[in-house]
Amino acid sequence: MGQVVNPADGRRWELQLKGAGRTPYNRRADGRAVLRSSLREFVCSEAMAALGVPTTRALSLVGTGDPVLRDMFYNGNAKLEPGAVVCRVAPSFVRFGTFQLPVSRGAGEVGLVNMAADWVIKYHYPELAGQPEPYLALLREVTQ
Repeated sequence: MGQVVNPADGRRWELQLKGAGRTPYNRRADGRAVLRSSLREFVCSEAMAALGVPTTRALSLVGTGDPVLRDMFYNGNAKLEPGAVVCRVAPSFVRFGTFQLPVSRGAGEVGLVNMAADWVIKYHYPELAGQPEPYLALLREVTQ
C-alpha cells in the first residue's frame, strides 16, 4: 500500500494488504484470504514478536463478508470459507522474489531488478550508495 516514516525516530514502515484483491503471487490467483489462515497469521506474528523474533506484524484484520473457495487440505474437497483482509506492517517487504520475478520474465524486465536494487540501497542500505559497485556491495551485505 505504501510506507510511513515515524517522525520521532525516522524509522520507515511499509504497509501491505493480504486478501484485498488479485495478485499473481497467490496460489489460486484470486487475491483473497480466508479468516482461518488470517487469524493464524495474526496470532503467530504477535507470539513471535512477544518471543523477541523479528517478524512481520499484523496491524489489523477484518472480515470481508465474502465467501472464498479454498481446499484446506489440498485433497480436492474445496469449501467456501469466510473471507478476510490482513494489513501487515514491517520495515521492509523486499524479499528474494522481488528480484527473482522480473528476472524470470526475461531480459526485457531486467531493468526492474536495477530499480528494485536502487530502491533497497536508497532506503535500507544508504551507506552502499557511494560504493564503486553498489549492486555487488548490496549482494555482499545481504548474504552476510
